[in-house]
Amino acid sequence: MKEMFLDIGELGWSLYLSAHMKWLKKEGQDIPSIMTLPSRECLYEGLAPSIHLVPDSFYKKFDLRQQNCFVLYKVPIKNLKAYFNSNMPKGYRLSEEQRLEWNDWTHVFRDEQLFEPYPSKVRLDRTKEILVFPRWRVAVHFRKRNLPADFYGDLINRICAENKDCVVRAMGTLSGAYNIPMSRQGVAWGNYRNWVGKTSSLQAVIDKCQIAICTVGGTSVLPKLAMLQGVPSFVIGHEPKRFEMWENWRGTKVGFHKVEGKRYHKIDFERCIVEVLSFIKEVRNETTSN
Repeated sequence: MKEMFLDIGELGWSLYLSAHMKWLKKEGQDIPSIMTLPSRECLYEGLAPSIHLVPDSFYKKFDLRQQNCFVLYKVPIKNLKAYFNSNMPKGYRLSEEQRLEWNDWTHVFRDEQLFEPYPSKVRLDRTKEILVFPRWRVAVHFRKRNLPADFYGDLINRICAENKDCVVRAMGTLSGAYNIPMSRQGVAWGNYRNWVGKTSSLQAVIDKCQIAICTVGGTSVLPKLAMLQGVPSFVIGHEPKRFEMWENWRGTKVGFHKVEGKRYHKIDFERCIVEVLSFIKEVRNETTSN
């Protein structure tokens, strides 16, 4: 029987899994195939012997809003294993190497990772951009990490005003990000592009990183993905070490506004925005001097 890794949990953990698969490739070890969710295929292309999407029945049986680490919140792992083993392509079984329990992930992935940037598929060569990821988590157990929509509106407005020679582009899915048209701020900046809901493709973010000066966002996978592409990023959250050290595998420049006590809905708008603008200015000055 051939082995299959499973990727149905939080997107951030997919980065660990694909990095681990790169490590397996470097070590000359056998690499399992992957069963994953749509849009994540680009993380495993050139690594997995074959890439499979989860069966249609998965969405009827389970709720994706329960994503947590590699699995689903409050769904017994034995239930997930039973479902997927009975819905595997012929000749495949879930890998015994991929531990799905919370306490086991460090053993398999964290100490055995190898990362190289994900390849772009569309060559971009035009005006530099600043990417904003106005993340909004739908899962009940993560909603407390949502920054206010008005904060993102104010932030985008100020970034546009101080960087008129750059395109400022908001990115994310309609189910996972605030859809912020600039008209709500009363100012129609010509350099703002609202791409929230325009694409659900991770590959589009990877491609945009070619021309991104920097990115800005709350605690989520997209700033982390940009950092892994070598793009300086400013993150707003409560886990600075996670972004500055543990998951910043390329040592990319990062700015961080720490949310005290996980009180995301109570952040100091003005202080945070000033820090973001200062970070962008610093990055741009460094880029010019180089």
